[in-house]
Amino acid sequence: MSRELRAALVYVLLAFALGFVLGPVRELLLAPALGRVGALLVELPLLLAACWWLAPRVMRRVPPGVGRLRAGFAALALLLFLEFTLGMVLRGWDFPTWLESFWTAHGAVTLAGYWLFALIPYWRGVGARG
Repeated sequence: MSRELRAALVYVLLAFALGFVLGPVRELLLAPALGRVGALLVELPLLLAACWWLAPRVMRRVPPGVGRLRAGFAALALLLFLEFTLGMVLRGWDFPTWLESFWTAHGAVTLAGYWLFALIPYWRGVGARG
């Protein structure tokens, strides 16, 4: 397994674990008071801040630039797989239903978060010496 793929796996598993912990807090405590999108807008910066902190630590053996970009997008692919699988198990979604979920305000914010998650390792590697 390449350094990039190993780093991507660790990065996504740590981020997913944090999201798995924060998700019930978002849905059970924040969403009733703020709505689903409002709750997501509270949770997402926390997740992305954690990723901002995690990325250089997890990616330290991945060369900056294209290597970290590949690792970030490999992590995104793994995250999408995990999210879809969780949606199937917990919500009974099929693939078309999952894709349709992104055509909502909540889904658009989620997609933006996914892209930021994927790009953070690259951005944190800019100017790094490896």
